[in-house]
Amino acid sequence: MSIPFSNTHHRIPPGFANLLEGLAREVLRKQPEDIPAFAANYFEELLDKREKTMFDPAEWGAKLDDRFYNNKAFEEAVSLQEEVKESMKDSATEPELDKHVLYETAALEIEDKAATKIQAVYRGYRVREAVRRLKELGQDATDPVEEI
Repeated sequence: MSIPFSNTHHRIPPGFANLLEGLAREVLRKQPEDIPAFAANYFEELLDKREKTMFDPAEWGAKLDDRFYNNKAFEEAVSLQEEVKESMKDSATEPELDKHVLYETAALEIEDKAATKIQAVYRGYRVREAVRRLKELGQDATDPVEEI
């Protein structure tokens, strides 16, 4: 039972406000018709992201909120963020290699197409020159006397 005009404040768990702010932001951004189902899906995605990256945004946000009251908590949050960035760098090198390989194969394909086009233009030029020479000599250009 609540007391009217009470001056008591209840403390919410650390990080909970950040989670609710994130949910509210996404609800306003996407305007879903079924908000409870959207919220359940949103929190499932957050859990999946936390399991994959080993980074909890709620915990990190709580430490950011506490930085004004406790500097050690903020230092831990910064070190946690640096650890996550380093682990992401290790996993990010593999996709970089894949991007490099894809770039090289795309460049080779472009070079192959250009070479094919150059060869086709040159062959056409040779045929036109052969026909022009045959006409100058007075021979029939359709008669395959000379190999082109």
